[in-house]
Amino acid sequence: MAHHLSFDRMVNYDSGHSGISFAVELRMGKFGLSVPAKVDTGSTHCLFMETVGRELGIEIETGEPLTISTVTGSFRSYGHWVTLVSEELEFDSMLFFAADQRLGRNILGRYGWLDRMIIGINDYDGKLYLSRHK
Repeated sequence: MAHHLSFDRMVNYDSGHSGISFAVELRMGKFGLSVPAKVDTGSTHCLFMETVGRELGIEIETGEPLTISTVTGSFRSYGHWVTLVSEELEFDSMLFFAADQRLGRNILGRYGWLDRMIIGINDYDGKLYLSRHK
């Protein structure tokens, strides 16, 4: 049985690089910031670097605390409600920001991004297909 899907957006990414990365915009009030982020279907939360939060004007430690555990250790992060824009698909999400500068990338995880999207991946051609989950 064949299944057919349609998507609102397509993002080209370099399949020769590690992971699937593309630019997203984070907005706090009238201020917006475009940053690169990696799709990580294994990550429970969306997690952004401490410097990104500071550039948005967020006082990181005033947010909802969460300890993130990885295979290499754990670190503290804090959640804040931020508007997340992925290829013109916009929604408010609880995004977590690392408490220090050890995190070296921005991650689009399950809660806050993946649970709001329908995605398709053609890694051979470096194409990520996106629609907002309704």
